[in-house]
Amino acid sequence: MKHHFTRICLIALISVFAISLAACGKSTNIESAATTPAAASQKPAAQADGKITVQDAVGTVELPKKPERIIAMEFGFTDILVTLGVQPVGVADDDSPGLFMDAVKSQLKSYKSVGSRYEPNIELISSLKPDLIIVDVNKHKNAIPHLKGIAPVLVLDDFQADYNQMLKNVAIIAKAVGKEEEGKKRLSEHQTKVESLKKKLGSTNLRVLPAVVNPKGFFAHSDHAYSGSFLAMLGYTDPIKNAAAYPQITLEQLVEANPQVLFLLPTEKETIIKQWETNPLWQKIDAVANKKVFTVERRDWSLSRGFLGSEKILEDIVKNLGQ
Repeated sequence: MKHHFTRICLIALISVFAISLAACGKSTNIESAATTPAAASQKPAAQADGKITVQDAVGTVELPKKPERIIAMEFGFTDILVTLGVQPVGVADDDSPGLFMDAVKSQLKSYKSVGSRYEPNIELISSLKPDLIIVDVNKHKNAIPHLKGIAPVLVLDDFQADYNQMLKNVAIIAKAVGKEEEGKKRLSEHQTKVESLKKKLGSTNLRVLPAVVNPKGFFAHSDHAYSGSFLAMLGYTDPIKNAAAYPQITLEQLVEANPQVLFLLPTEKETIIKQWETNPLWQKIDAVANKKVFTVERRDWSLSRGFLGSEKILEDIVKNLGQ
């Protein structure tokens, strides 16, 4: 019954995505018949002159033509672009190409790093002469006015995005870059892969918690976060039930939540977990007692919020919890 329910959830998400694509309208495709005055007069002005109009997180974005020089200000946007067959000219990669997941890196050709995702290099971005800059609504709030002086800016919710929002982001970006058909095709492929991998899972009647860990803290990814919401879509239970996407929790709070499975996303080799392992409370957690604590790549589970990232998450889950 749970598998049937989760399948319905996925189909519902796919429907939302398809509706989003349809709502964005079709990209310009002027056939020979459209060259007649009558046909041309029936075309909306935005299509007739090659303009693209999309709705983003804050309003309407009008592009004079299909963008060719795109800058992605988040790893998730880069995941989506390469999935659609689009090469960004610039990426905010925190000056660390190693933060790209392998599946993205293998498709990403030459690009210019524009520095930190938190403090973008405005001058460097301007020098690349972009015709579209894709930014996060929260992380880049202060930079948006400056970036709009350089090129059209597409504002999306990425850092706080859950799985459903990611699907909407793909639809919006696909429309903006003139790749709606590619978006629909890739969505279908994604659906097929998810359904195929789900068949390899064991019981999803488990409390499963992903969390980023660094030397100073344990940051749970609730079902409001990207990876947590993806796990919830698969049928797993979020043990912390927190309204925040990335709440920092103590060892005592983790013991109280008592996850049966832990997926740790370390930022460094040594994290707070080394300290917690010396505390008797650590052994009281079901995931620890039953040896269900797994270390996975943060770049796959947290940074690359797109089809490639979610497919890698599912592959990791099947590897560790599959039948």
